[in-house]
Amino acid sequence: MQKIPVVRDKRSSDILIIPSDEVVKIECIRDKEYIVHTANDKFYWAASLEAFEECLFEEGFRLIDQMNVVNMNHVKEYDPRKGVVKLQTGSSTSYKTASAAWIQGEHVTNLINLLRKMKDLDHGIPEEDDDIFETILAQEEDYRFARSYAMIKALYEKKKAEILLEESELRYKSLFEHNPDPICSLNLSGHITSVNPAMFAVAGYTEKDLLHKTIDTLLVPEHYARWSQSFFETLKGATPHYELSFRHKNEDRLVELSVLNFPIFVGKQIAGVYMIGQDISERKRAEEMLIRSEKLSIVGQLAAGVAHEIRNPLTSLKGFVQLMQSRVAGFDNYFNIMMEELERINFIVSEFLVIAKPQSVKFQPKDAAVILHNTILLIGSQAIIHNVNIVTETDHDVPLINCDENQIKQVFINILNNSVDSMEEGGEIRIQFKKQEDGYVLMRFTDQGCGIPEDRIPRLGEPFYTTKEKGTGLGLMVTFKIIESHGGKMKIFSEVGKGTTVEIYMPAADSAPR
Repeated sequence: MQKIPVVRDKRSSDILIIPSDEVVKIECIRDKEYIVHTANDKFYWAASLEAFEECLFEEGFRLIDQMNVVNMNHVKEYDPRKGVVKLQTGSSTSYKTASAAWIQGEHVTNLINLLRKMKDLDHGIPEEDDDIFETILAQEEDYRFARSYAMIKALYEKKKAEILLEESELRYKSLFEHNPDPICSLNLSGHITSVNPAMFAVAGYTEKDLLHKTIDTLLVPEHYARWSQSFFETLKGATPHYELSFRHKNEDRLVELSVLNFPIFVGKQIAGVYMIGQDISERKRAEEMLIRSEKLSIVGQLAAGVAHEIRNPLTSLKGFVQLMQSRVAGFDNYFNIMMEELERINFIVSEFLVIAKPQSVKFQPKDAAVILHNTILLIGSQAIIHNVNIVTETDHDVPLINCDENQIKQVFINILNNSVDSMEEGGEIRIQFKKQEDGYVLMRFTDQGCGIPEDRIPRLGEPFYTTKEKGTGLGLMVTFKIIESHGGKMKIFSEVGKGTTVEIYMPAADSAPR
């Protein structure tokens, strides 16, 4: 059923304006609502102004035009063929043409089209949004209808603007929520007002952890000044680009971010700051590995020359010291010290050669516990001298490992020597071998030495970097290199004054457990 508008007569609240020259019958269906029957067997809904305004209110606007129309209570006859309405007012009878008494069909059609266009906005803005308002207004000569159409157009544009704003907000929300880069917004005081899921994934925090908190919840302390300077630059309209480190909430690692700040404008005023980051942790690690590789390359080139130049005279020196020791009495202590120092030089040169010349290795399934036992026999006397007790614990189901036995022995020697050197007053070294569910064997070495400061741990393994007074930094570098070449990984944990733990994860061999 097609709905058409009606308006109130100035003198009555029960007046209808009907839309067609072909009206046959008007049927009252309920208070102030009617069915208009037309000659072409169509039906129209009509109502008094009160009822119609309720309908319009649901559509979001009101029609306010007041029309001087015929009171239907005074309609005596209507001849649709002649377009004449016969009125009876009191004892008098008068005639009016339909054009004077009724809203013509074209006006109703226009209004229905406008209402339909308004309703269509519920399904979105059409791609071809033809402006029928302008077309209708250009053709309308009756100012009363023109004013109504203009009102409807204004309401249409308002509703359209609201839809466009909502769509824009949805697009922004989608970009914010699904952006793979971490984003957060801050108010003028530096408190976090919104965070996207990528930030939660990168930093390990929840929305509750971050909202309404300051950014120092995330930052490492030494980067706060850098962030603060960039934040205040942004409040002045700048868009600084800088790098920050966040500490992951649930993992013992830093998240490196490349951050771009830009101001949030509300009108012409800056109301806050957006921070958009990019996780560059992998890139940073790759850069560190490249730097380390370059250092290793330089060390290798130096080592080849140094080893060659030192080995030959070193052999001669050792021979002459041994000769003098056998012929000169009373200086044994001095000769022993000289031999020890020459052996130390020889050991360092040997480590240089490991770096300089990759040795051909032959991987075979080996029992790591047996290799460890043989290693302890080699350095046991040194441990006893330093009052160090070595305790081993090996689970019964630990599998064999694929390895080069001599290289793994070198790893054990380096780690145990470091542990013994760190315990000047003696102590215990506890060694545990365990089977891991992921196909690895865990070899854990824990000492009770002086420990290593936390900020120095990441640099362990760099060429020539050492925490020992007489160290070279080559032992751990060689150790890391051997473990990596075996497809394993090594982690170092330490606390000053309590000791150090070294964990080595080696792939298990395909053979059955020993």
